[in-house]
Amino acid sequence: MVTKMIYNTLSDGLLISLFSIIVVFLILGFVALSISLLKYLVIEKKVTAPKEITQIKKSISLSDIKDEDMMVAALVASIDYYNEIQKRMFASSQSKKLKVNERISHENSIN
Repeated sequence: MVTKMIYNTLSDGLLISLFSIIVVFLILGFVALSISLLKYLVIEKKVTAPKEITQIKKSISLSDIKDEDMMVAALVASIDYYNEIQKRMFASSQSKKLKVNERISHENSIN
C-alpha cells in the first residue's frame, strides 16, 4: 500500500516537473523569437537640429561670486585644479628623471 502511494506521488511529481520544464522552454522560445524579430522592425530616427554651442566662460572674477556657496565651489575647484597641475608636473618630472637615468645606465653599460 505504501509503495503504491509513493509511486503515485513520485509519478505525479515527475509529471508536474516535466510539464513545468516544457512551459518554461516554450516561454523562452517565444522570448527569443520576439527578440530576433525586433531587428526587422524599422524605427526611423527623428532628425533634430544641432544644438547651439554656447561659449564657455573660462575664468571668473571675485565680482562674479554672489554668495557663500559660489565662493566655496570656486575655492574647491581652484584647489582641485592646483592639485591636478601638481600631479602632472610631478609625473612629468619623474618621467624626465627616468629617461635621464636610463640614458646614463645605457651609456655606462656600453663603456
